[in-house]
Amino acid sequence: MSPRQFKPNALSLLLLLLLATSLTSRAQSSFTVDEAVKYALTNSMTAKNAQLDEQSAREKVREITAIGFPQVSASYSLSNNYIIQKVIIPDGTAFGGPPGPLALEFQPQYGGQAVLSVNQLIFDGSYIVGLQAAKTYRELAQRQSDITRVQVVENVKKAYYSVLVNKERMSLLNANVGRLDSTLNEMRAMLANGFVEKLDVDRLQVQRNNLVSEKDKIERFADLSLALLKFQMNYPANQELVLTDQLSQVMVTNDMLNTANVDYMKRPEYKLMQAQKRAASLELKNVRAGYLPSIGAQATRGALAGSNSFDRVLNPGGDWYAFGALGLSIQVPIFDSFSKRFQAQQKKINVLKVDNGIQEYRRAIDLQVEQAQISVRNAFQTVDIQKQNLTLSEDVLRVSRLKYTEGVGSNLEVITAEASYREAQSNYYTAVYDLLVARIDLEKAKGELIR
Repeated sequence: MSPRQFKPNALSLLLLLLLATSLTSRAQSSFTVDEAVKYALTNSMTAKNAQLDEQSAREKVREITAIGFPQVSASYSLSNNYIIQKVIIPDGTAFGGPPGPLALEFQPQYGGQAVLSVNQLIFDGSYIVGLQAAKTYRELAQRQSDITRVQVVENVKKAYYSVLVNKERMSLLNANVGRLDSTLNEMRAMLANGFVEKLDVDRLQVQRNNLVSEKDKIERFADLSLALLKFQMNYPANQELVLTDQLSQVMVTNDMLNTANVDYMKRPEYKLMQAQKRAASLELKNVRAGYLPSIGAQATRGALAGSNSFDRVLNPGGDWYAFGALGLSIQVPIFDSFSKRFQAQQKKINVLKVDNGIQEYRRAIDLQVEQAQISVRNAFQTVDIQKQNLTLSEDVLRVSRLKYTEGVGSNLEVITAEASYREAQSNYYTAVYDLLVARIDLEKAKGELIR
């Protein structure tokens, strides 16, 4: 086929596009725990809203800053005085009229006014404090966003580890079912040859039924944990999500318990309280700034029209008369019956309360770290014990099967050993998940969940 004979049509181009999109989506469906966290911090609605709050805070700073720039306004109005208000003169003789009250009209029927005003703030203590407070307000939004990000990371990691643990449990349960099926087939063959009783086969069948039921429950729970992970990541629920980390790669080591003094500034909540203290101090400063004078400048330029002919008012070259004014205003507070003094006392109390809250939160962080470290130590110990139990129960099961095969053990003993082994497996992986969760809680308490 020559190059001229090949002409891609719209359908082939569409198929190529769909194939490329499919390959891209597949390439993006596999995540390590760090990649899942990164994806969630970018796509989670909670994280997005926190970022929007930061943007809103930045716009708030610009809004407050704009107060110090020139404020320009313009107005234009037309009026029809269809009943002109009269001015009453007590004695009409002063205007050549008869004695007694005289009503006169001193304005035309039609009027117009066009004004351009410019106001400029020159000095205002509250405005200066407001600029500082605006930056603090932006910092508050950033710290709140950091707290939200930590929560997102915590939720994603716990959901990710839950999926890993359930995945391992499913693998073991599938292996247990396969091993039990092989034993059951052997027992049925032995029953057919008269070497075992039907009761032994029935007991094994009951055990298998229970194991399959447990496997189905774990499988549904695994699907639910994966759905929860997708929800925490804001990942499409109908798309495949593959976890590439293995449970052995994320296990906890003892070295994380060797910690130095706690750095409180790593905790976003502590930084938030520090920002709240600065905000409370600025509120006190703003009250004190009320004792300072405020200075502003004004400039007005306009024109006024008046005529008994509406056309003369509409026409810019008609009966229009220009005016203009420049002004400087100074407002000096003199006495407010000690109102600002009482306000300042309240703000001082708020600053003291925030400072007390900071001291209390430092103690709370120390307690949280200590509790988390104890939880990790306990979880380590539980994992070690459950791992030993798992090894022992496996040996017991092996010996029980060997004794039963050689005719010196009972079928009931094998079934009991199988149940103990499965229980040890379940306890071990529950302990592993508890250890992973304890590590996350410790990292959160130390402010190291996001690095």
